[in-house]
Amino acid sequence: MDALIDKLIREVSQVQNSLKVASPWIKGEVLEELIKALKPQVKLEVILRAGERRDLEITDYRVFRAIRDFGGEVYINPRLHAKFLIMDERKAYVGSANLTYSGTVEGNLEAMVLVEEEEKIKELLALWELLKGSSIKLDKNTVAVALRAYSSTELEVLLLEDLPEESFLKVNTDKGFLVCKLRNVSTLGPDSLSLKLSSLQKDWVVALINSMAEESGRIKVGKVYVVCEYIKHREKEKESLFGVPLKTLEVGTQFVRMEEEEELKELMGTNMSGYPMEVKVFAGKLFGVGTPAYLDLTKIATMHMAVLGTTGSGKTTFVIRLLKDIKDKGYAQVFVIDLFGEYFKKLKENEEFIDYVKFPYTLFPVGAEDIKELFKRYGFEVGERSSQERAFFGKIRRSLKPDLEKIAYSERSLEDILLDAPADIREQAEDLLGLLSRDFGEDAVRNQRLVWERAKEVVNSKSPLVICDLSDLADPESRLNIVGLIMKEIFLSSMKDGRRRIIVLEEAHNFAPERGAIDIPTGRENIALQMTKRIALEGRKFGVGLIAITQRPANLNKYILSQMNTQAIFRLVSKNDLDAVSVFFGERDWGLLNLLPLLRPGALYLSGLAVPFGMLLEIEL
Repeated sequence: MDALIDKLIREVSQVQNSLKVASPWIKGEVLEELIKALKPQVKLEVILRAGERRDLEITDYRVFRAIRDFGGEVYINPRLHAKFLIMDERKAYVGSANLTYSGTVEGNLEAMVLVEEEEKIKELLALWELLKGSSIKLDKNTVAVALRAYSSTELEVLLLEDLPEESFLKVNTDKGFLVCKLRNVSTLGPDSLSLKLSSLQKDWVVALINSMAEESGRIKVGKVYVVCEYIKHREKEKESLFGVPLKTLEVGTQFVRMEEEEELKELMGTNMSGYPMEVKVFAGKLFGVGTPAYLDLTKIATMHMAVLGTTGSGKTTFVIRLLKDIKDKGYAQVFVIDLFGEYFKKLKENEEFIDYVKFPYTLFPVGAEDIKELFKRYGFEVGERSSQERAFFGKIRRSLKPDLEKIAYSERSLEDILLDAPADIREQAEDLLGLLSRDFGEDAVRNQRLVWERAKEVVNSKSPLVICDLSDLADPESRLNIVGLIMKEIFLSSMKDGRRRIIVLEEAHNFAPERGAIDIPTGRENIALQMTKRIALEGRKFGVGLIAITQRPANLNKYILSQMNTQAIFRLVSKNDLDAVSVFFGERDWGLLNLLPLLRPGALYLSGLAVPFGMLLEIEL
């Protein structure tokens, strides 16, 4: 006589549309044999029991895996005792046998009866629906189950699949779904597993854990953080898409991957306020997922952005792609302060849209204190002690003002100004010019008008993208002065005409340093720092945005860094730099802060007002 399993395999192989299985206990090896015989189009549904902790010590985790791999549905019922299979809703096998080795192959004395009468099948189908209604459905797409809720936004979960940290998960709600992120994945061995089980209240969850542990001896758990509730069904069209998750999720809550393409695309197209982005620009792809993520350009243009990371981490590539997208959108005019001459080389294919201005090596003092510092640097005792010295520096103050419209370089050079010294300091002024010409070249003391003209060319440009190449401008004080004057004119232009402008400040810590980070000989706050602070504070009112880029965030002025309301943070290693960016990481994100030294080139953490929430991205280098 054939074993019951052989009979069931033959019957199952004939099923065309649906197979419904109710069996308190099931063994993976038996179910796998039945599933092998099923045609791929068949809808498979299985109800099993998990009312006691020992139930899933018998039913092993291979059962769940076999059903999920086939694409079937699992229902867990705490009181199931019935045992039957319904095939295509037209015949059934009913009896005493569980789908275990002893129930279907050898061991127990079991009975299974074939039922084909239409009325009896209807009764069995009604019983099936009754059982399903009192069961917990373990969705075929479920990848994690809640073990413990610490608050309405933080839970511990059992992982049913191997998932990388930072994976996006969701829980469906009446209004839409909860957006969740997975972190702190760890593996529990027998000792910690036993402790974990002792504190759980849901028997079916405990049974599920037991079935997994029986197979491998260990389980994986993780922390899930609820980022927000995404409201798909809004009462008002202009209502925010984000709600506040107030209700604590129950133990046993099931999490699925957030991988519905349109759902994730819509989510990635919102800013932190929960409103659709006004002007989307591509930022990168979600780490490990590949879904495109975007920035809301309107939030960058008004609320500023920091791009931080070590050399070679991907900052420049990220910004250049961002600039191309901004140019294509036509949303704002962009001015790039390029310290090393990298940007034009990488944007040459867009040359017709670029106004490229290269600054020559020059000395560009913008006030009497700068001139005093030049004398002092070369050992000349020239101050304002005598009446002639006071008259000389008074004339310089009238000539050199920190303003492109007022400064005398539109007509005179530095050489002209120094040679205008009175007789008693004329010789020292000539000696200073000789030393400056020897050290920096004669052009450096004579080309101030040319530099002024180029600065005016920058601020008067109508091109979508203006690149200021400072790679030949090695003198730090002159760089600060020229950049400060340019930033001032850009800011004033927006105040007058209301046109949107964005300043990209490469190596921002050189222009807006934290106190003591770089040496300013005159002791005063440089013009570039003054204007960067002003734009950070007032730029929003006049449509001037700032993108500050630096490899040394610890050296960037802390006030300015705090005003960068969107942050793209690449690899950082130095403790000082990590401390500087720690303000952008909440308590739940400390793990990501610790991850920054390990990020490979092209990986970044993006957060702030221009994105829906903090996320790990990757870009192509």
